[in-house]
Amino acid sequence: MIEEAAGERGLIRAFQISGLPLEILEHKDMPIPLNLMSALFETSAKALGDRGFGLSVGKQMSYQVYGQWSEYAAQAGRLGEALLRASATVESQLFGTTMTLGPEDGRWIWRVVPPLGHETSVQYADHIIFPMLAFAQIYLGSGWRPDFVEVGYSRDSVAAAIENALQTGLRCNRGGVALPFSPEDLARPHPAAAAAGPASIALPNVVDDLVLKEAPEPARSFSAIVSVRLLAGDTDIEGAAEIAGFGVQGLQRRLRTTGYTYRDIIEVARRERALTLLAQTDLSVSQIALALGYEEHANFSRAFQRWMGCSPSEFRAARKQTCPSTVG
Repeated sequence: MIEEAAGERGLIRAFQISGLPLEILEHKDMPIPLNLMSALFETSAKALGDRGFGLSVGKQMSYQVYGQWSEYAAQAGRLGEALLRASATVESQLFGTTMTLGPEDGRWIWRVVPPLGHETSVQYADHIIFPMLAFAQIYLGSGWRPDFVEVGYSRDSVAAAIENALQTGLRCNRGGVALPFSPEDLARPHPAAAAAGPASIALPNVVDDLVLKEAPEPARSFSAIVSVRLLAGDTDIEGAAEIAGFGVQGLQRRLRTTGYTYRDIIEVARRERALTLLAQTDLSVSQIALALGYEEHANFSRAFQRWMGCSPSEFRAARKQTCPSTVG
């Protein structure tokens, strides 16, 4: 959508300002830190002069864009169970995000609170609304609309247009993005429940492909920052700490409490990226070394020998010998 409205230069500029490498476009399954994604939304909206940009993005999305996490939740027999599933497992998909379902003023409120400032994440908040509606509509039907939608930011001149697009009222200055439900709504069964077979997605399947997916926080989430920056060959701790919202020393202290150091995380991220590049590209070993932020080819080769017990060239050659031919 950015490229359609602003061309390739506009797309490149939006990514640069947001701190995201363009290489991320080639890695659609890579988790992106929320503050970088939010920055991309806000930067794009300003560049395009479109206050409704986030809502427009969300309107073109389905709950299914969240992959196996949302599919796992949508296997529940009733809406209430589905929302509880999604809430209990949200951090497997959205790091640091709180999702709850609870009673408020005679209704049940499903609320999403990302770890972002309300007034600096307007576009990001707006883009969540339509996927939330789509998820509820699995159970309640495509014509269902909530009595209102809550958002965390202040009311502005575009609020009426958003209400028109959502076909319901907007309540501003609330705690995150939220939809209300009646007890009858939550009891609504999945329309395909009678014909549904055994659940096809188990809980372990919903965990994102992080290099430290089993690590405690903040090491787990921080590994996503390191992986994204590594796509552009950036390995400095200063830049990673800035994205995480910490000073270098503060970040190091927090990581130490989890048993990790920055060097540990960058080492694991480099190893996983190196294995991917050796297996899936024709880049030379020297090119891969540069892509991983090594100034000297020899340093990469020594590190790879330590990780895998062989040289990068030996690993690539052995893999080619064991992979079946695609010819014929």
